[in-house]
Order: sequence, then structure tokens, then C-alpha cells
Amino acid sequence: MAAKTYPKAEVEKLLNALEVHANEVSAVADEAQSKAERNSFKSYQAFRNKAGEFETFSILIEGRLDHLQGGDDPRLRGHFDDLTALTYKLLIKTSIQFLWVLAQHNELPLGTREIFVQELRTLYETKKKLGEPRYQDRLDEEAKRKIHVAEEILTEIIDKAPSLLQFGTK
Repeated sequence: MAAKTYPKAEVEKLLNALEVHANEVSAVADEAQSKAERNSFKSYQAFRNKAGEFETFSILIEGRLDHLQGGDDPRLRGHFDDLTALTYKLLIKTSIQFLWVLAQHNELPLGTREIFVQELRTLYETKKKLGEPRYQDRLDEEAKRKIHVAEEILTEIIDKAPSLLQFGTK
């Protein structure tokens, strides 16, 4: 049985919707970064939710790109990869801000354990995704440096793990 194929026009509409969603992720990221400095993590969770929606939507679109009528379209694939790289760079940048705030604590503030665990997975998946050859030319030195910084902050937090995992009532 042959795999279902998708018209390029349909996938192009989905990519346009994904671009709108990427812009929404960017707006929510700005708010989350500014509020993280004040130890407010609700905005960060809203950012993570919006980024998660982007990731889910992108999985659907990538599957359709893999099964385009008429075969691969480098223009559509490039647009998809650009949006994905942009959003993953936002994930790294915003994660750094969040993790930096957490690293300042000797105990995780109440309610941040789930976010912390989620960040461990996110950083791992983001580094893996951005490490794919198709994203290498879409990452500038700043993005590569931020991935490294995020890993260093995460390592510092994990080194504090025995005290961080004793959740405070703050």
C-alpha cells in the first residue's frame, strides 16, 4: 500500500500557519524572559506550552513534507527548517534565562520541579535536533555558544541536585 501524499498547496498553508505560530512563540518568549528575572515562572510555563504546540504542529508538517505529491520541494523544506531552527534557538535562549534564575537558588521554588525536569528533556532534545546536519548552516556562533552555556548552567544545577531536589515552600 502506497503512503498517502499531500498537495504542495496544502503543505504551504500549513507552513504559513506554522510561521504565525513561531511568531507567537517569540512573543511569549520575550514575556517569559522578562518575568523570569522576577522569579515568576507562570509566563515561562505559558512559553513552554506554546513552544510545545509548535513542536507538535511541526511534527505533523514534517510528515507531510516527507510525503509531498511530486516529491521533495527544497523551498518548502527550507522554510520549514528555518522556522524550526528559529524556534529551537528561542527555546535555548529562554531556557538559559530560566535555568540561570534556578541556578541562583539553593532550593527549587515550589512548582518549578516539573519545569526543571521538562528543561532537562528539552535541552537534550533541542541539542539533538539542532545537531542535525540540515540545521548546521542555520546556526550562528551565538546560537552554538548559547547551547554550550545552557549545558553549563544545567550542569551547575545538577551539581546542586541534592539540595535543589528538596523543594522549598517559597
